[in-house]
Amino acid sequence: MIEAIEDLLKHWGEQHRKNGSAGGLGSTLGTILEYGGCAPRGGVYGTRELVAGAGPDHVAEEVEAALVAVGAAADGGALVKLAQVRYRPGAGLDELSLAEQIDVLELGRGAGGRSAYFRLLDRLHVRLEAELLARLERLKVRRRESGRAGGKVRAAAVRQAKAAHRARGVELFKGEKA
Repeated sequence: MIEAIEDLLKHWGEQHRKNGSAGGLGSTLGTILEYGGCAPRGGVYGTRELVAGAGPDHVAEEVEAALVAVGAAADGGALVKLAQVRYRPGAGLDELSLAEQIDVLELGRGAGGRSAYFRLLDRLHVRLEAELLARLERLKVRRRESGRAGGKVRAAAVRQAKAAHRARGVELFKGEKA
């Protein structure tokens, strides 16, 4: 078991238990009807985070995206089901005991079921860590590429501004030289 991944999955489960998923937000029209106009705002403008705890935070969303990618693999469905059973028990349910989790996942009984459970848990942690690291690398590449593109745009804007100011300066001081 990878302790850092275990902590991330616990955080993911806690965020979904407390805040639900972002897909459960009300519609714009429903909000307008409820408040008789625009709803009051309570967040900082320009942030990506949802206002008033609506939906999970960014870390939980990254774990969710990585789990979706893990679930797309051949045996990923069992890994995602394990994550949901272990870290996100349903609404109103207490956490399931280890034996109950093994029964829900249909891994067998006794020592064989326990060993299959922990092998599956280890595989989940390894694959999730690999997927999170791959997502981080893709993000670094995108940021680097956008930085290069932004640098090119800034350089072109500076050149254009210098040319515009130079041309404007000639126009302004044309009459003074005579």
